Formats: sequence, C-alpha cells, structure tokens
Amino acid sequence: MGNFVVYKSSAGSGKTYTLVKEYLKLALADPHSLNRAFKHILAVTFTNKAAAEMKERVLKALLDISSKANTPLAADLQKEMKISEGDLQARCEELHTHLLHQYADFAVCTIDSFVYRIVRRFSLDLKLPANFSVETDEETPLWWAIDNLLTDM
Repeated sequence: MGNFVVYKSSAGSGKTYTLVKEYLKLALADPHSLNRAFKHILAVTFTNKAAAEMKERVLKALLDISSKANTPLAADLQKEMKISEGDLQARCEELHTHLLHQYADFAVCTIDSFVYRIVRRFSLDLKLPANFSVETDEETPLWWAIDNLLTDM
C-alpha cells in the first residue's frame, strides 16, 4: 500500500467514480483485514463538499454491492480484483459495518484539515502551544489583492 496516486481531469470525467473504485480495491483487498485496512488509506480532496461526496459514495457503493445490486462498479471491482460476486458482496457488507462503527477513522478529508491534523499531532515538536488555534484572516489577502489590482491600473 505504499503508493501515492494523483488523479487529475476535468469536471464530469469520472474522477469520483475512479477514486471510489480505487479506494474500495485497497480497502477490500485482504478479506482478513477488512476491519483495519481502511485506516491505512488517506484520500485528500480540495473541498469539504468533495470529501463528503466521496465518503457518501463509498458507503453507498458498499451498501449497493452488499445488497446484491448489479452495478458497473461491482462488475469493475470483481474483474480488477479477480474475486467472485459472492465474495465481493460479503467483503462489502463487512467493510460497510466497520466503516460505520469506526467512522472517525474513515480518512477522506480536505488538504487543509489533513495539514491541521499533522500540525496538531506534532505541535510540541514545532514548539507550538498544545491548545493553539488556527485563524484565517480573510480581509488582509482581499485588501492586498485590491491594492495590487489598483496599483497595476
């Protein structure tokens, strides 16, 4: 699982479908680690909306496949993972249960929340107070941009 993969393409080209499929292939690969494999997968998106949509699609796909729905995703997973329909359904059902019971470990997040978690985890090493907080100053960059725009005119 040591791979780092980046998918770039235009809107509507099937990125989310591909990401969900790849996520499920990793999480479902070993039938003996369905309760923990997903804890070693990190999916990073740009927006909270995209992160929520991906989580929703993963859970829906697991539910659909485990309830014997014949979907293109199920067919793709069976083909690429080289497993039977029954085996895929059983794995999906078990993984769905584990994800719901350990939802906090279902790591699909935004870039900023991921960086925040890392900084929080290493706050002592970074010589930050344990109770530090991040504040965003939206006005300063806005005024800087307006000032530069007016200066360039």
